[in-house]
Amino acid sequence: MSAVRGRAGLLACSCDFDLPDEAPRGAGSPSLALIAAGFSFSILAQALAFAALPIAGAILAPSPAATTAPVVLMLAGAALSTFPASFLTGLFGRRSAFALGASLGVAGAALGAWGVASGQFAGLCLGAFWLGTAQGFGLFYRHAVGSSPRAIALVLGSASLAAFAAPAVVGIAQALVGPLAPAGALIGAGLAQVCVLMLAAPLPSAIELGEGERRWRQDTPGFIAVTAAAALAWFGMMLLMTGAPLAMAGCGLGLGAASSGIAWHVLAMYAPAAVIGASGWRPPAAPTTFFGLGLLAIGCVLVRLQTSAGGFDLALIVGGCGWSLATLGATQWIHARGEPPRALLALHDFALFAGAVAGAMAVTVFA
Repeated sequence: MSAVRGRAGLLACSCDFDLPDEAPRGAGSPSLALIAAGFSFSILAQALAFAALPIAGAILAPSPAATTAPVVLMLAGAALSTFPASFLTGLFGRRSAFALGASLGVAGAALGAWGVASGQFAGLCLGAFWLGTAQGFGLFYRHAVGSSPRAIALVLGSASLAAFAAPAVVGIAQALVGPLAPAGALIGAGLAQVCVLMLAAPLPSAIELGEGERRWRQDTPGFIAVTAAAALAWFGMMLLMTGAPLAMAGCGLGLGAASSGIAWHVLAMYAPAAVIGASGWRPPAAPTTFFGLGLLAIGCVLVRLQTSAGGFDLALIVGGCGWSLATLGATQWIHARGEPPRALLALHDFALFAGAVAGAMAVTVFA
C-alpha cells in the first residue's frame, strides 16, 4: 500500500490512493490515451444528444416555446456541474470525478429515452439535465493534461472520432426502432457514457494538492477578454447545433440529415485541434481565439441562407472550425500562465456553458 500524505481539512482514508504529484500529465503521460478516449466518448454522447433532443423536444413539447427546453436544461446541468467537477477532481481525483459524471450521464440517457418512448416530456427534460451534468464533468478532460499545448490539442482533437460514430449510431437506431429513433439515439448516448465510465476506472486516483495554483500568473483583464470571446463562441456554436436541425426539419430534411450535419459540425469542431496537436504547431493563443470567433460568426450567417443538406453541412463545418480555434486558443491561454486555480477553471467553464444556454434560448428569437 502506498504512503498517504495528509492535508489540513482532508480526511484520511485507509484506501490505496495513488499520489497525485507523481502522476504525469503532459503530452507523454501514460494516461493521456485514456483521457483522450474518455473525452472522445463523452463528445459522442453529446453529439447523439444534440441530434435527438431538438427533434424529441419538438415532438413532445406542450407548446412551441418549450421546444428547446430539453437542450437548455442539458446545458444548464452542464453549467451547474462545472464547479463540482473542478473541486471534486481536486479532492477525490480524476478517476472518481469522471466516473461520477459518466454515471449521471448513463442515468440521464436512460431516463430521456424512457421519456421519448412513453411520451413524457418531463422525463425527457430531467434526463437531459442529467446528461448535461455529465457534459460538465466531461469538458474537464481538457484540463486534466496540464499545461502542455500539444496534449491539450490532442485531447480536444480526439473527439473528432465521435463525428464518424454518431451517424452510424443514429442509422442503427432508425433501423431498429423507426419513429422512436430519438430514444434509440439517447440509448446510444448512454452506452457511450458507459464507455467513459470504463475508461475512467484505470485513471490514477490522483488527489491533486493544488500546489501549482500559487504559480498562476494573474492577468484579470486578459482572462475576462479570452473567457468572454470563448463564451461568445459557445453561444454561436449552440445557436448552430440547436437551430440547424430545426431548420433542416422545416426544409423537409429528417433526423438522418440532421445527424449527418451535426456529425460534420462535430468533426469540424475537433479536427483542427487534432491537426494542430499532431503537427506540434503552437499558434498564439489569444489571436487564435478571436480569429475562431470571427470564423464562427460567418458560419452563423451562412446557415440562415441554406435550404439543402449540403448547404447546411457547409455552414456547420465553417462554424465548427471557428469554435475549435476559439476553444483551443482560450484553453491554451489559461494553462500557458501556469497551473490555474480550480475556482478560475470552474468560472471559465461556467461562462462557456452560460453562453451555450443563451445560444440555445436564442434559437426561438432568431428562428
